[in-house]
Amino acid sequence: MVPIKQDKQPSAQTLSLQQRLWQIDDFLPAHYQIPRQFLQRIDQNRHRNFVQLLSRHVYSEGDSRPLFQYLMNRQTEFSPAFLQLLSAWFSDEQKHYQALRQVFYVLSGVEFEAMDQVFASRNHEIEPIQALLQDELTILVAFLFDEMGSMISYRRDLREYYQHYGPALAGIAKQLVMDEGVHFQNAVQVIQIMHYERYAEIPALLGQVAQLEKALGRYCQSFFLDHAQEQHRFPPNFNQVIIQMILAHLGWGDYPPAAYHLWSWRPAGQTFTPLVT
Repeated sequence: MVPIKQDKQPSAQTLSLQQRLWQIDDFLPAHYQIPRQFLQRIDQNRHRNFVQLLSRHVYSEGDSRPLFQYLMNRQTEFSPAFLQLLSAWFSDEQKHYQALRQVFYVLSGVEFEAMDQVFASRNHEIEPIQALLQDELTILVAFLFDEMGSMISYRRDLREYYQHYGPALAGIAKQLVMDEGVHFQNAVQVIQIMHYERYAEIPALLGQVAQLEKALGRYCQSFFLDHAQEQHRFPPNFNQVIIQMILAHLGWGDYPPAAYHLWSWRPAGQTFTPLVT
């Protein structure tokens, strides 16, 4: 498998990492309440599923903190470009954590203090995902896998849940989708500029990420591989298609047609995908 040839390797001077600037209050003001007309129309089974789903997503976004702290303890190993990416990513993920906390509160009534207690009790296991954290390139490949999967996952959530509660909650979901896309493109940039000589390793590294997720069979509460807790919400070839999408962005092959169905797939006879507890 050979990537599409480029005329020359991008130079460090072409690095232009992006970060979207938006405020939670612009979409979900303090003391926001969902308008009655939306609550009256929502299917209660769908609502219960959404609350349960949020109880996972809130904390997995918060899990960016222990991963960030672990990586910053190793910052002397990393390039300035990667550290710039890491800083912007962490800022966004903490904003996502706060935004989802507010959405979770609005929908469930669970107080922020109770959420803090739950988060404080989590066991953030870095050791099981060490294979993803060997060096800057392996970490960047893990970012590609995570951010592409999250972009698809949040797009599905927008379709199945957020849009049924009105424009405020849907607006939050749209910001999450777009931010994950920016994180993905930033990781691509750093790989192309800082690790071009190792480009050929990427397909095998992506395969190793998927294999590790399968081998673990669980989410270790350390941010990466959090999609392991909701693989049942997607078709069995989800990871394979995600990898094909990533490789297409990097110049290996065409964009897979199956990608256009990942956020709309559901089990036969279901109007949304029930969660497995």
